[in-house]
Amino acid sequence: MTTILLVAPCVACLVAYCMAWVLVTRRVVTDRRTADTIALVEATDRLPGLSILKPLCGADEELEPNLRSFLEADHEPLQILFAAADADDPAIELARRLASEYPQRDVGFVVGADETIPSPKISLMEAMLPEAKHGMLLLSDSNVRLDRGDLTRVLPLFADPRVGMIYQPVVAEGERTVAATVENLHYTEFAAFLTIGVHELVGLHTVNAKGQWVRRTALEAAGGFERVRDCGADDYELSQQVEKAGWKLAPAATVVRVIQRDWSWKNLADRNLRHAGLRVRICPWAYPLELLFNPVPFAALLLLAGRLDVAAFGLFAIGAKVAMELSSARLLRGRGLAWHLVPALIVKDFFIFACWFVAPFKRTAVWRGRVYRLLARGRIAPLTGEAGGLPIPLETVV
Repeated sequence: MTTILLVAPCVACLVAYCMAWVLVTRRVVTDRRTADTIALVEATDRLPGLSILKPLCGADEELEPNLRSFLEADHEPLQILFAAADADDPAIELARRLASEYPQRDVGFVVGADETIPSPKISLMEAMLPEAKHGMLLLSDSNVRLDRGDLTRVLPLFADPRVGMIYQPVVAEGERTVAATVENLHYTEFAAFLTIGVHELVGLHTVNAKGQWVRRTALEAAGGFERVRDCGADDYELSQQVEKAGWKLAPAATVVRVIQRDWSWKNLADRNLRHAGLRVRICPWAYPLELLFNPVPFAALLLLAGRLDVAAFGLFAIGAKVAMELSSARLLRGRGLAWHLVPALIVKDFFIFACWFVAPFKRTAVWRGRVYRLLARGRIAPLTGEAGGLPIPLETVV
């Protein structure tokens, strides 16, 4: 009986992960085979204008090549808006310098934000929105690296007038430290592999802000950014509001890339505990299901069972999970993982397993140097109980 209780969770998790792996592999391969058809649509149909809203805060790693990739995008008409809360923020200074190298680009800058809004990112989005010229919006974080052609591969999905929001699977790459490797592998697994897998399996949309596109009329129908001012997971909540307003959500085949190179273990713990703490508060019934896609800790227990056959199955389960994740990461990221970093896959699974148990008991989270209280339904509030000081006057330069 004890053996069955040990083996059953491992088998269930391995079967769930294998099902997801099959569905994701089939979907990604199918999407790539239809790339030529999509390219034909891009070539023959005039695509709509696009405004990119990009909030900035500090000199993040790889910021210059990330911003430059947007300035070199191959779509017109295109407008890029950069925003920062502080005029002396090095990120906005860098954006101004880079924009001067592309005088043909329609680039605008917004400085200042309403500090009474709990979410600093949403306060900048609200500040940029009045300056946006086009009916399609791309909400994009500072660590996103755009590949040439990405915009014209995603925009055709708006040809369906019922589509109010498009979201892309997110892959993370560029790791140089073990902590960054753990984060990038987890991000790719959670925001790309499981995003595709869950949609294929049960049709649910799990939207990530790294590649979130929204039709302006759909945003307005959903109540605008004002509806998510105090949401820790504003990307997911905004998608829910758009869907409730009667618009369709559409997953894109094109992945969006984030670059994360030199992370510390503290960065890793802060981010994952914050995200897990939000998920358990947003959807408590779904939170336990996350364990279904992490067979490694359960398989490790089998190694201690004292039976050779059970231990052998545990080793098989670990090997199978590692092999499937290596293949899916290569498929999604477009390159394999360096062999000396493969052990990070197992470290990652144990780390995420530990975070899963700790997060429900966390009452606060650190985000961009500020401490927030985690509230019901994924709401956030500054630890002081106040959102901040007086609004900073907005200065717009277009």
